[in-house]
Amino acid sequence: MATPTAEKRKSPNSLNTSSKSSATDQGSSYTVSMAIKFFKNDFSNRKVRGNAALILAIQQVELTAKREGLTAKDISQLLDVAASSKFSDSISSRLIKSLLPSDKIPQEAVVKAVSWMCTNKPSNEIQGLLLKWMILTYDLLDGSDDLHALYGILFHFVENDVLCPQVCHLLYLLTRKEDVLAFRVHRLLSLQKRVGVQPHITGLLSVYKMYRPHLVSLVAPPTQRVYFRLTVKAWSAEVDKVKERLRNREEGSEAAALERLHGPAQESTQKSKKKKLEVIPKVSSSLMSQDGSGDAGYQLPGSRQGKVPLQHIKTFEDLLKNMNRLELPGQIAAVLESPYLQHAICCHSEQHTVQRLSFWLYQFLHQELLDNSSDGPNSRAERLLQTLINFTDFLHEDVPVCENFLVKYLHTWNGSDYRPYILRLITRFRIYPFQKLNDLILEPLRSLFFCSSVFFKCQIIYTLTELLRNYVSIELPRHTDTICTQAVKDASEIQHIGDSLPAQTQVSVFEVRVDNFQALHTIQELTTYVDRISGLGLIIEKDNVLLMHYVLEFFELISCLHLRYGVPFAYVPSSGTFYRALFASNAMSCSRLCKIICNYKDAFQALKKMVSNEESDLLFTNIMRDGIQLLNQYILDMSNALWRNKAFLHSNKTVVFDIPVTTLQTTGVKHINEAFSIHLHMAMLPFACSFLKQTQPKGKKVHPSLIRSSERDTYLDFLKRERLDGIVSFINTFIKRNVIHPTPQKQSSK
Repeated sequence: MATPTAEKRKSPNSLNTSSKSSATDQGSSYTVSMAIKFFKNDFSNRKVRGNAALILAIQQVELTAKREGLTAKDISQLLDVAASSKFSDSISSRLIKSLLPSDKIPQEAVVKAVSWMCTNKPSNEIQGLLLKWMILTYDLLDGSDDLHALYGILFHFVENDVLCPQVCHLLYLLTRKEDVLAFRVHRLLSLQKRVGVQPHITGLLSVYKMYRPHLVSLVAPPTQRVYFRLTVKAWSAEVDKVKERLRNREEGSEAAALERLHGPAQESTQKSKKKKLEVIPKVSSSLMSQDGSGDAGYQLPGSRQGKVPLQHIKTFEDLLKNMNRLELPGQIAAVLESPYLQHAICCHSEQHTVQRLSFWLYQFLHQELLDNSSDGPNSRAERLLQTLINFTDFLHEDVPVCENFLVKYLHTWNGSDYRPYILRLITRFRIYPFQKLNDLILEPLRSLFFCSSVFFKCQIIYTLTELLRNYVSIELPRHTDTICTQAVKDASEIQHIGDSLPAQTQVSVFEVRVDNFQALHTIQELTTYVDRISGLGLIIEKDNVLLMHYVLEFFELISCLHLRYGVPFAYVPSSGTFYRALFASNAMSCSRLCKIICNYKDAFQALKKMVSNEESDLLFTNIMRDGIQLLNQYILDMSNALWRNKAFLHSNKTVVFDIPVTTLQTTGVKHINEAFSIHLHMAMLPFACSFLKQTQPKGKKVHPSLIRSSERDTYLDFLKRERLDGIVSFINTFIKRNVIHPTPQKQSSK
């Protein structure tokens, strides 16, 4: 026994007496096994300063952990060294941060860490690092049942003021419904009374309230908050690299297996697998681990526990038959990529399940986009945002915590990072009173609108158009139904007849209480807001054609609100926007404006019938009356300018053409009343010349003035073939005329 002890003692002494340069020379042949032997040796020199052997050993462990990870045996041994307080806390903390696995972390390692914490040998600092290590590597464990069995032991550490934040975070991850007991709730509430309201205690209580709301009298904050902040970003980044490495290894092994089975033709499948969202956990079930892996224990009619894991669902028919017995995964975030789980949540949305998903989403979004905003965009956040967009499109509603996150993010957003994803999420925003909506999203967007390029202005106008479309098609009916449902529910609670009432139809997956306000007023104010910034944007960008396209697209939607979506509302564009489109140098803008005016005529006719048959809000009656007067003025101006050649004759009945005669004479333009006709308008000149070249003899000099009254009907047919249908529809709708066919005219002249 004496010989090996002497040998073990000799090695560190020789290393310690050597210089740092000799230690570096030995580093090429120095392995992590040798480093672990050094740490385990009771006779090793534990002095930190000037100890070359210790420096070499700790550097070798850190290098191996970051490069390829440590084996399960190495992690267990180094954990014993770090938690036993053999070395100083500075060395122990470096060892704990180096416990990065090469594959999976065995549960016995975390159980051993909790056991060391119960001995009180490690200091509070080391115990806190052990808890942070368990939290960061929670997704890398080969299971959580053994750690969950220690839930009661971990709960006792909440009394430690230093360890309480980390303990609450770990319990937050481990908590199941059976863990929520009355004495634990009372203990947390008494702790909160002693130390004050702390986010980590509130976070754990919120999970308890999610599972058993009758035990926790916790008032939820008006907006979701981050309960557990990431304070070890460098360490977390190393853990993320390990997860990425393990994911790539799994994909490589799956691709190799597919290639052995099906040959190299599965290359496209391999590429599609690489596009998977690695931040979304895979679906896992405790029943699968009990029954066996894979389909070995596959019995769809049910298991001995009466639950069916999602892995057993093969078809949509299986999902329908086992909807009430479907076991949700431990990682609820898997819902974001599982169509079966999405259907299950829509049909049976238990609020504790929805809140689990909300907690995970808000924590991850805050961590990736707010905490790491200085690092710039990253692929993990982009993939999560795209998956979240797909999820909201499936639900046809926004996730409330996503709205709360957007409100915070927009006030610090530079308008560039994640732009397509952020703007797409805004289009799903729920309807609020306009003043609140303006403070939450419109004001940040307005600030970016006036200091950005024309392309970003177009994107904002398009986003607001889609937001309005979402309001009138989905959010407005949902708001009305939700108000009715809340009124019935409140009445039943007051009269204590809730059990005798029939079950109400579920309006939303998320249980969100909405305010009773005039949602139609929000649509009116939002339309006015977009009209104003559109006019200013056109002035700034000098009537850019692309921006004009998106502005007209917005008013095309407004003109069809009543006829297409049944919304009793119509808003006529302001004169600044209208006349800029009328005098645009692009013929398509003029044509689309004419079609919009035709749509308004049909909308106002339908609204007049509705107002005469029903009692309508006086406010909207006045708005409609003002809109009709403005629309009539626009129709008169367009008719005089495009067809009647009387643009400046009736200056007292117009706004834009109200120019003194003396001023018109100074322009020197002949036949100025015809300057904006369908053949002399600046945007229509190319079409007029093309029409004359097709209809006049070859070699004849042509001028748009050759299109006389007798040929204008043929010219209109030509414009229709050129897809300028809006101008033709406007003239046929608002101008009474006798259609003169050119063929009989030629015969009569003969």
